[in-house]
Amino acid sequence: MPSSLPFPVQFSRLLARPWLRSLLLLSLIVPGMAWAEPRPEHMVYLRTIDPTIEQDIRYASAHNFTGHSLDGYAASECLLSLDTAKALARVQQALQAQGYGLKVFDCYRPSRAVADMGRFATAPGDPRKAEFYPRVDKQDFWRLGYVARVSNHSRGSTVDLTLTGPKALPADTWTPSAAQVDCTAPYAQRWHDGALDMGTGFDCFDERAHTANPTINATAKENRQRLSSAMEKEGFAGYSKEWWHFTFSGEGAPKSVMDFPITPLSASEVLDSSHQLIVVTTKNWDDTQGTAQRYERDGGSFRKIGDGFAVVVGKSGMAWGKGLGNVEPGEGPVKREGDGKAPAGIFKLGTAFGYDTTAETKLPYLSLTSTTECVDDSKSERYNELVDAAAKAKDWNSSEQMRKEEGYRKGIFIEHNTPAVPGSGSCIFFHIWRGPTSSTQGCTAMDQGDISRLFEWLDPRESPVLVQMPEGQYERLRERWKLPQR
Repeated sequence: MPSSLPFPVQFSRLLARPWLRSLLLLSLIVPGMAWAEPRPEHMVYLRTIDPTIEQDIRYASAHNFTGHSLDGYAASECLLSLDTAKALARVQQALQAQGYGLKVFDCYRPSRAVADMGRFATAPGDPRKAEFYPRVDKQDFWRLGYVARVSNHSRGSTVDLTLTGPKALPADTWTPSAAQVDCTAPYAQRWHDGALDMGTGFDCFDERAHTANPTINATAKENRQRLSSAMEKEGFAGYSKEWWHFTFSGEGAPKSVMDFPITPLSASEVLDSSHQLIVVTTKNWDDTQGTAQRYERDGGSFRKIGDGFAVVVGKSGMAWGKGLGNVEPGEGPVKREGDGKAPAGIFKLGTAFGYDTTAETKLPYLSLTSTTECVDDSKSERYNELVDAAAKAKDWNSSEQMRKEEGYRKGIFIEHNTPAVPGSGSCIFFHIWRGPTSSTQGCTAMDQGDISRLFEWLDPRESPVLVQMPEGQYERLRERWKLPQR
C-alpha cells in the first residue's frame, strides 16, 4: 500500500536504517554496481579448473566471525577469475610435488557480502567472538585492517587459503553447537580444519595472525613461509595482517568490483569437476532395491571401479531431492519430510561417521556419542544437522538418536537439502543395512563390507558425488549430463 507520508520524510526514515546507509555508501563507492548482475564469463568455478584443491567456504556457513552465512553465498563454491584460478592451480601442482596442498576458505566475495560484514560490525551481538576475535572489539575491525569497506575479494582475484599436508590433524565436523576455542590456542586444542599448523586458525583477528608475527612456533613459521613462497612464485601477493590472504597481481587480474551471487554449478559442471562418482539406480520410483557402482574419471569420461553392489533405499522408493547442480526434476515425485523416500538427484558426500573413535577414511570423520542426534524437526534451527544434544539448548521435538541405530555403526552423510529448507527432508545417509530386503526411512543402505570400501576409497580432494535416481530418469539425463553407461 502506498505511504501517505511525503517522500522526504519517507527517505529520511529509510536513511535511519544502518543497513541501508551501508548499501547506499557502497553504491557511491562502486558506481554502477548491479545487485542482480549475472556471472561474467571470465569468472569460473575453481573445482572446474583444479578439483584437487580442497574447499571449505566459510561464509556459506555460520562457521565464521559473523556467526551466519553471508548475503550472496547461495552455494559453498570458490569462484575466481580464470587467470587467478589457473595461477592457483599451478601453485597446487608445485606444492603437490612436495607432498603438500591447498585448501581455500574464501574466494570471490559478492559486494553484498562485504556490506553484510559491515552491518555485523555495527550491530549488537558477538555470537562467535570467543573463537575468532576474543581480544578485539568488532567496532575496530576496519581501523585494525581486518575488514575492508571495499574488498579485493569482490574483484575475483583474492583468495583466503591454507596449507595441507601429511602431518595435518584430520578435519573436525563443525556444527553450530561446537565449542568455541580461541583461534590462537595451541594447534592441538583449537578448531581442526584439516590443515597444517599455521599459528592460528582462519579469520583470526589477532596479532598472532599477522604473517610475520614473531611469537608463533617454529613449525607454524615454516608452514607460513612455505605457503607464501609458493603463492608469490605464481604472482600472488600476501597481506601482512592475515597469513591466509593473497591477491593475484598478474596481467589478467580483474579490476572491477562485482556483486553477482554465488550459486551452485549446473549438473553437467558438477559432474565435469568430479573425479569420483557413485551411481545408484532402481528399476522405478517405487522400487526399494537397487544397485550401486563406483566410477573414477578417466580423461573426459568415467570408468568403472570394481563390481557393482546391492543397496536398499527408502521404504516408499525415491523422489526428487535438493542436491547439487540446479537439477530440473521433470516428471516424478518430490521429496518431503517423513515420506519414506530416498532423494533422487546429484549430491555431495559429506562427513563420515560411526561408533569407532577413529576410522580409516580420508573423509572428515565424526565419532558418534550417546548424545549425537540428527534433527528432523523442520521447525528447529538445527534441522537436518548432526548435533551434540548435550552441548546445545534443544529447540527440536524430533531427532534420530544416532547411537541407537545399529546401521549407523558406519555411515556417510549425503548432503541432501543443505542448506536446509524446512520440510524438504533430512538426515539422509549411506549406512549399513539390516538386510538386502530391508528398506529404509529414506537413506541408502548396503552391506558393511561395501560401505567399508567406500570409506577407504572416497577422497574429498577428488570432489566425489552421488548420482541417484530410477533407471528411466538416468537414461533420460545420461547424454545431457555426460554420465557413464551403467
